[in-house]
Amino acid sequence: MNRDRLFWPVLGLIVVSAGYLEVRSAMGETQTWDEGIHISAGYAYLTLGDYSWNPEHPPLIKILSAVPLLFLGLQVHPYDAAGKPQDQVHFGIDFLYHNRRDADTILLAARAVPIALSLAFIAAIGWWVRRRWGTAAGLLAAALAGFDPNLIAHGRYVTTDVPEAACFFFACVLWVEYLERAGTRRLLLAAALFAVAMVVKFSAVLLLPPMVLLFAFAWIRRPRDFGVRRAATAAAALAGVLLVTVVVVYWPETVRCWKARGAPAVPIPAGEATPLTTAMRVLHLPRHTFLTGLNDVVFHNESGHESYLMGIRSDKGLWDYFPVVFAVKSTLTALTAFALLLAAVASASWPTFGSNRNPPSRQRLSAPPGWHDRLRAMPLMAAGLALPPAIYFAFSMSSAINLGMRHILPIYPFLYAGIAALLAQVPWRRTAQVAMLLLAAGQIAECAWIAPDYLAFFNAASGGPGRGPEYLLDSNIDWGQDVKKLVHWLDAHGTRRARIYYFGNAQMSYYGVQEVGWPDPLDQKGWDEIDDYCVVNVTPLYGVYAPLNALAPLRLREPVAKIGWSMYVYDLRKKK
Repeated sequence: MNRDRLFWPVLGLIVVSAGYLEVRSAMGETQTWDEGIHISAGYAYLTLGDYSWNPEHPPLIKILSAVPLLFLGLQVHPYDAAGKPQDQVHFGIDFLYHNRRDADTILLAARAVPIALSLAFIAAIGWWVRRRWGTAAGLLAAALAGFDPNLIAHGRYVTTDVPEAACFFFACVLWVEYLERAGTRRLLLAAALFAVAMVVKFSAVLLLPPMVLLFAFAWIRRPRDFGVRRAATAAAALAGVLLVTVVVVYWPETVRCWKARGAPAVPIPAGEATPLTTAMRVLHLPRHTFLTGLNDVVFHNESGHESYLMGIRSDKGLWDYFPVVFAVKSTLTALTAFALLLAAVASASWPTFGSNRNPPSRQRLSAPPGWHDRLRAMPLMAAGLALPPAIYFAFSMSSAINLGMRHILPIYPFLYAGIAALLAQVPWRRTAQVAMLLLAAGQIAECAWIAPDYLAFFNAASGGPGRGPEYLLDSNIDWGQDVKKLVHWLDAHGTRRARIYYFGNAQMSYYGVQEVGWPDPLDQKGWDEIDDYCVVNVTPLYGVYAPLNALAPLRLREPVAKIGWSMYVYDLRKKK
């Protein structure tokens, strides 16, 4: 009873603390590479009804993030004087740095929305886990999610990654609750979360395989309750709610397609043809931005994207990329939780995962000896917490787009809910309570260790952020976010002049930094004449998105500073 009374105050403390960390760190960083693109696109959707910008990412988060900007009196100019559209990058730069309000005000106003959504997610996962497995489990899950450096890092940016993780998790667990106890309300809730996930990020299509398999798993256990009629009803609900959601969220685009019905569709270039474009042509589907955006993702995945893993560069994806990401970017607390869950699965010693009403002593924790019987004895919610992240991770390993930890964030809510449920229902109460406290304390300690440079988190076992570039680059550590920190460093050293090789879209001149050019890599005389601080983002330093030899002379030197762990400073000034 006393613990139940403590739930909401402690959960509130977790949410407020996480919010403070997100806001404080967000105020100290400039835009990441993608944020200007997302923010300007969202504002164009709201004010112009033009959904042609950035179709590869669905519009919902961009629209929500642009709502606070409507009160700032901003201008948007997506086309030049001749009516030619700008490219997405320059559109975003122009919107942020050449507008009626300063860039930092625009950026923080837009970031307020994803920050609020990430905090709502922390509260929601705590509430849901508590509803299933009790107060202690709910607080543990909320603490693990609230103080995960990776979730904090991406929860404060105008991107789709953390919102997708939240929608993916709740779509799966609500689907399982529908399978446990049939009901129209439960089905519609699960369908609504699936639909919202699809207009947040297209990778939410990976919800379909685990939802189908979970339905099959439920059918194996209770074939009479899961016949063809129920399957057809569930499929119709998923499709119908998705259709309504797409129509509403893409409303101006939907109206455009409706008015253009019967008109010849603009052909998709032959080089961008995919199985989806073939299906669109055969079924005579309109070139709705939802479909063309989904096609862009398919085409992008088939084409690949430049990536880096432990010195290896590839544009077709590496199967071991995300296993390495999970190993070096996860907190040691998360890895410990994962090991405990694996041990429980290997021994088939899982709790009922069904309710917190039965005391552990009344629950059967040991399944029959055969693996077939063990699987049949596996609680449906246990399968719901294990199967979706496993499938998501397996598909990620086959992807040709290897860009960073942010692409596997959906697995972590399942991990945190799973370990909280496991510890809440094992019969060794004192041991479980101590384990819960140690896991929460460990997560908080690792979060404090990296603050405020959450994007650059690498766990201590991997060597920390200082050794991060030996494993990974790009948005794992360097997304162009540390220009403000560079300004503070330069001011502390009495100058605003430096030679800068920057990976990002923040404008150095906007922040008063005087950039100086670089000599050719083979121009030894030019390099000998350098008399400045040289600042290099670590991604191009290692030859990603830049010629490998462009900064070769600097790789032979030791930096005098690592700003936010993403910008390396070299002192090439002449000694006086």
